[in-house]
Amino acid sequence: MRIIISIVYLMLAFSTLSSSQNTDRYWVFGDSAAIDFRNLTNPIPAVSMVRSRGTSASICDSLGNLLFYCSTPRTYPLTQNFNAYISNKNHELMTSGDSIAGEAWYQEMIIIPNPGNANQYYVFSAGELINPGIFYSVVDLSYNGGLGKVIQKNVQLGNGVDLICDGISAVRHGNGRDWWIVVRKWVYFPMTTNDFFSFLVTPNGVNAMPVQNIGNLVDNGGFFRIKFNKTGTHIYNAVAQGTFERFDFDRCTGILSNQLTYSNLALNSNYYFGFDLSADESKLYATNIYQTANGDTSYFLQFDLNAPNFLASADTLGVYCNPLVTGLVQRGPDDKIYLSIISLIPDTCFDYYYCYESSDSASTHISVVNSPDSAGINCNYQPFSFNLGGHKAYYGLPNNPNYELGSLVGSPCDTLTVGINEVVGYKKNITIYYDRSWQSAFINAKGFQGKNFTFELYNINGQLIHQQQGVLDSEYYTNNLSMVGLVDGMYIVKLSTEKEILTGKFIKR
Repeated sequence: MRIIISIVYLMLAFSTLSSSQNTDRYWVFGDSAAIDFRNLTNPIPAVSMVRSRGTSASICDSLGNLLFYCSTPRTYPLTQNFNAYISNKNHELMTSGDSIAGEAWYQEMIIIPNPGNANQYYVFSAGELINPGIFYSVVDLSYNGGLGKVIQKNVQLGNGVDLICDGISAVRHGNGRDWWIVVRKWVYFPMTTNDFFSFLVTPNGVNAMPVQNIGNLVDNGGFFRIKFNKTGTHIYNAVAQGTFERFDFDRCTGILSNQLTYSNLALNSNYYFGFDLSADESKLYATNIYQTANGDTSYFLQFDLNAPNFLASADTLGVYCNPLVTGLVQRGPDDKIYLSIISLIPDTCFDYYYCYESSDSASTHISVVNSPDSAGINCNYQPFSFNLGGHKAYYGLPNNPNYELGSLVGSPCDTLTVGINEVVGYKKNITIYYDRSWQSAFINAKGFQGKNFTFELYNINGQLIHQQQGVLDSEYYTNNLSMVGLVDGMYIVKLSTEKEILTGKFIKR
């Protein structure tokens, strides 16, 4: 009887977690810019600590109140300060929220609720050149009076260079609780790829799924943009070299199928930079940059996804010449389409960071498509119509998934069955990632038993190099260990408590 009651309790607990709702009603981006969407009919400008040319992501509670956000800074003059960070809702660096892997690209971070703990969230991040690979960190908002703490940092998925990308996307599983993370591999010419990688986030953790080879083989694939439609049944891929792809997406299995390709739009370089879809999936909005012989012109385009000839349906909504350059496109929680247009000041700081004090109407406003489901002029595109309250836009807009998407009703997985096996499957582990650019080892453990811990670092000869003792405040352990001044080679980590010992090894090179 006790076992049956336990299983029922677990089912109720996980059902409650699956029904808890997050939103993306507070956007952060650009140079201290933000938009508060809590009143969907009248969003207002707000503030953030973001200073980024591109990547940002945020998450709110069910009432639209900001919980926390993340971004990737890049300072001027250019340095090796590529690391991302996580901020609390008070626009301060979260405890242990520094030194998050990331390189100031455009769609390389995303925030996903932990299906097994209503206080915890996964922050996925990607690195391309300096910190290659896909990583996740874990935020727990039960710390610091709701301001949160990073309790796991830079846990690497896969084998580094096999997973470099700038295009992380996510959608809720058909069961309404779990999440799919989907990325596409970046390779350089003359190599080509059509590899799609996916991960399933469940109460058990982050689970790698089989690689899917589908779609066109392309080179320089880091310039992908990947977006799901609002219902999560299709995934779209924009390739900079002039191709759009659409795939059916099975929210139960994570399988992509039924590829549909649109390519060779009759513009010069076909350099697509950003895109998104109208809520009814009848229109696709895209930016097209570096056009004309001088590479000085950008376009904002609308495509009709129901037209017999998708490419021929292109309608030019806006044409912009240097110093104006179109940036990313994002559907808002109000289902309007938002467009960022950067205003570059020549010969000052290239295009990486707002290193100047002056501003104009382009940098302090973003553009809005007010009726995205309508064609042509009827979509009511209003350039530079949303005032950011003195803050500045840049290329980037938030990379937020549709948090409000529910279960896939009528599918084989639209009900949630949770039993004892799912809890038993929760595994303790220790992971170690060494980052050469930071000369730091990120050591993470979960499911750790005991209260008093001892951390020890040994070289390959068994000599003790470093020791640290302390008290655990949860089952999680994280350590950002500086390796500066230590010789290259293999090192062994020993993490012990009064109840157990975990060991691992890594190579400094």
